[in-house]
Amino acid sequence: MYRARWSALLDGFVYAALTILVWGANALQRGLWQDDVQALGEVFRRSSHPWWALLSPDPGPLRRLTLLGSALAWVTPHPVWALQILCALIWLGNGLLAGWIAGLLLPERRWTRFAVVCLTLTATSDFGTGSMVGLAYNMAALLLLASIGCALLWIRGGRIVALISSAILLACSLLTMEVALPAMPFFALLFIWIAGWPPKRRLIALFAAWGIVLIPVVIVEWVFLHDPNSYASVALVSMSKRALLGRTLKLWLTNFAPWRWVFARPQWYVRPPAVTSTVWMVIGALTAALLFLLRGRAKEDADGRRSFRLAALFATMALIANAAYANVWFSELHYRTHILSRIWASAAVGIFAGWIGTRWPRMKWAAIAGVTVFVFFGTWGGMERQDFFLVTWRQHQRELASILDVAPSLRPGTAVILRSNSTSGRYLATEADYLTKHWLRLLYDDSKLRTMRIDSRRGGVCAPTDGGLLCRAEGQEISYDNKTRVTFFRFDELVVMDYDSASGTYRLLHSLREDPLACGYESAAGRYRPESRIINVPWTLRQQRLLLLPRSRPGRGV
Repeated sequence: MYRARWSALLDGFVYAALTILVWGANALQRGLWQDDVQALGEVFRRSSHPWWALLSPDPGPLRRLTLLGSALAWVTPHPVWALQILCALIWLGNGLLAGWIAGLLLPERRWTRFAVVCLTLTATSDFGTGSMVGLAYNMAALLLLASIGCALLWIRGGRIVALISSAILLACSLLTMEVALPAMPFFALLFIWIAGWPPKRRLIALFAAWGIVLIPVVIVEWVFLHDPNSYASVALVSMSKRALLGRTLKLWLTNFAPWRWVFARPQWYVRPPAVTSTVWMVIGALTAALLFLLRGRAKEDADGRRSFRLAALFATMALIANAAYANVWFSELHYRTHILSRIWASAAVGIFAGWIGTRWPRMKWAAIAGVTVFVFFGTWGGMERQDFFLVTWRQHQRELASILDVAPSLRPGTAVILRSNSTSGRYLATEADYLTKHWLRLLYDDSKLRTMRIDSRRGGVCAPTDGGLLCRAEGQEISYDNKTRVTFFRFDELVVMDYDSASGTYRLLHSLREDPLACGYESAAGRYRPESRIINVPWTLRQQRLLLLPRSRPGRGV
């Protein structure tokens, strides 16, 4: 008993170390990046409504639990840190549950189970690895893995609670994100394979419980995907079958080419200069590989029966998972395309390596070396992602702090317009109108603050009128609800800030004189007096914690 506990403790140390190296080396220094601020902003907006408003679907009809992770973080004193810790724990949980499933499918295969956990923890093929954007996706994956584990327990003679838990966890996964749907036929085959054919009572009960969950979900999702006025109509890119197949294969092969996670990762925007040296990344990757090798020496596999077919099944599941996201916006960047495929691919690689080692004992060194290569490059890729989001956050931090330096607080009824012409290749925290809205509402603690982002490159424009500005928000050309978003801002309620690409900061526009926003209406634009709308007070504690910056007084530069 003592030896087993000591072994579990050592395993836990390795898993925690891999999670820190891949995800958390500088987690508490990294802030919100993109749609994670939208999730937190939505939680803030809905917090003024009854609690069940958090369960409202957005943007798909099934996504009713999507915001729960952000809601948990929001009620803590430090929501950004809470999100980082929650994301790291979910990342670790996905690895542990993947190993649990491998252990249930292949008992007595201790090395294989250990390899699957380590591979999953260091599978960093997705662009968003290291960011909090994938929180809901990874949570859905976690719930799915837990559901599968409970289903396997039930099939192997577990109590009724395992069956009930499996169905509930599956429902929660699908109501968080629909990432599980492409895998359902494969798990049906897996359960039949494990339980045997013709089906017996336990398998029939499992299919009935899952069917109760899946049938209405599939119907709702089918209608959603084929509705020309739904979010799916703009989220899915029209592609030829040949292009779709090519994109799918490219995404799938990336799962099995870990060096690409370091040296050939697609880039969304100009990457800021790294602050973590390559030497430290290599040291971190070598540390991870060494931990895997040293701890793996204490583990053996008993036999390799049915391993190859399981590896092939998981590899096929990875292919289908990538196919499901191949025609989604930004899939060419590997953005949220490998949430589940990285787990299935890790299971395939770990199980296949274990099969090689047991079938041909003299080739065991090659199997171990192959897994070590994945762990090494996966850790390096994870550290590169951490650096990428850290340096991007430092630019965002400077940008957002400049807004608060200009206007630490606003008088009630004030509206804010942020304007830019060129960003010098930077990706801004306020890049899009919806990101601007959520950031400013969070920073000014006003869920109804009226904002506008003007960027001619993105389509947001404002035209002066006698009383103020008539503004058309960006994105009208891809609006899926057919609504025309036009907002009127009075001159006397406005604060306008211009982005300075040289410094990466926003600066107050003190007057509309000779400005395009006043063209033809210069007299009316004289009512624009932004200083009268600004309250110069110290930053609030919430502002400091959202930006991860301590501030005691306004006007202090970053």
